[in-house]
Amino acid sequence: MPTTLGDRFMPTWGGYPPHMSPEDTTIWKKYKYKILSEADAMYFDVGLGGQTEVPPGTPEEMARMWLRNTQKRADVVLETTNGWTIIELRENATSSAAGRLLQYRELWNQDPPDNKPVILRLVSNSYDKDLDGLCKTLNIEYLQA
Repeated sequence: MPTTLGDRFMPTWGGYPPHMSPEDTTIWKKYKYKILSEADAMYFDVGLGGQTEVPPGTPEEMARMWLRNTQKRADVVLETTNGWTIIELRENATSSAAGRLLQYRELWNQDPPDNKPVILRLVSNSYDKDLDGLCKTLNIEYLQA
């Protein structure tokens, strides 16, 4: 299933990110200023993977809806000169957020938009020492907004 980046936003864009929960938006507003210098572009609600193929004969509009409804959704993807960063924003993050990022990377690697490397980043409003250790083991950047 295709990776669906969606609309491209400049790092200086200050609007409300599409389909972002209020909790994630609060974290994003605190965190986004830390990445303005590293990002060339931002994408929100990025579609990855998909459960099943679109049934044969499905009209194009319904096929797009089918894909959107069956894909996993990454909160934010940053595009940089050297690669991509998939970001999970999570209030009071736990190990489930790390697992989600691992799944995103697996799906991304099945259909990447180019050959640039991808890194994973978890951003939370809180810090958990055990989660920090797990993220280091899994090669996930873990930050507190």
